[in-house]
Amino acid sequence: MKKSDILVLTLVVVSTLFNRLPAQQAGVNIDSFLLEQIREFHIPALSYAIIDNGKVTHQGTYGKANLEYGIPNADTVSFQLASATKLITATAIMKLVQDRKLDLGQRVRHYLPQLPEEWNSMTVIDLLAHQSGITDLLGLQYHFKTVTAALDTAMAKPLDFEPGTRTVYAGGDYAVVMKLIETVSGMEFDVFLEETLFKPLGMDHTGFNNMEQDYIYRTVDLMPHAASVYQWDDAQKKQRIFSMMFPHWTYPSGGLYASIQDLTKWAIALDTQKLLSREYAEVMWTSARLRDGTDSDFGVGWIVAEHRGEKATGHSGGPALADIVRIPGRNITAIVLTNQVNLRPFLTMRILDYYLEQNSGKEKP
Repeated sequence: MKKSDILVLTLVVVSTLFNRLPAQQAGVNIDSFLLEQIREFHIPALSYAIIDNGKVTHQGTYGKANLEYGIPNADTVSFQLASATKLITATAIMKLVQDRKLDLGQRVRHYLPQLPEEWNSMTVIDLLAHQSGITDLLGLQYHFKTVTAALDTAMAKPLDFEPGTRTVYAGGDYAVVMKLIETVSGMEFDVFLEETLFKPLGMDHTGFNNMEQDYIYRTVDLMPHAASVYQWDDAQKKQRIFSMMFPHWTYPSGGLYASIQDLTKWAIALDTQKLLSREYAEVMWTSARLRDGTDSDFGVGWIVAEHRGEKATGHSGGPALADIVRIPGRNITAIVLTNQVNLRPFLTMRILDYYLEQNSGKEKP
């Protein structure tokens, strides 16, 4: 299966789960449930948290972050977020919008006039909501060493469809997002995230490993406290080390490592409006509109759906599942991080259901 097919499948499964997961029985112990899943799916390490109106109500870490050396998991251990990186990128982008440096409804060529005239109707929100029509660069399976090389290839190919007319989860949109952010902010993308989010929130165990590959040689930055990723071999009944390279040009859409401790800081900042006012945060969780007036499956980087009669928004990422779900109407966020690439049960909605059942009498804020 191609990478692009896997990404589309992830989107479909997550959106389906938002709508179809059954309500769970009240009183079920979240920790007991997660321990059962760890055994069943051979998860070496798992971290989770539930944040309710700016307070961490549940948090736990289990297992081994590194099996070779027997290093235990901890709340400072960083996990690969993969496509859930988009939620962090979206938060930083909305800071630019709030500061009047970026307009979601503006044409992309207003900021990047070097783009093809064929892209003239494409708006910023078209990029962020996967409705740009730009070719799927990941699907091409080319090795781009720079974002400029990726953009040159994208610009040389015709659009797959007229911007704003369809929603297609593809790998070309966020390469342009990187160039856009760097142009508007005047900073390299990773520096922009560091200055906009990580430093202000004290997210000390969040960052990119800057993996690079040259022929058969692969280099990567040292990342203290980063969990190794594993793949369970059912035939041989053993774990194997797994690695997936996120090229630098894909960083707005994947590749970020973050600890559960840091992600709770980010979720609390959303609840307490430390970074974004409620008005601008709500834009992330509101479906973009297609040109025919219908709602997209995305807001600003966040999948937007409904669960148990309420808006539910978030994103998952693989390999090694990172899963983040937020109920905006209740200011509740649930996060599950693991280092098992084969895991696909999307545990976050399950523990969120348990929590909502246990707090069913609580009024919305």
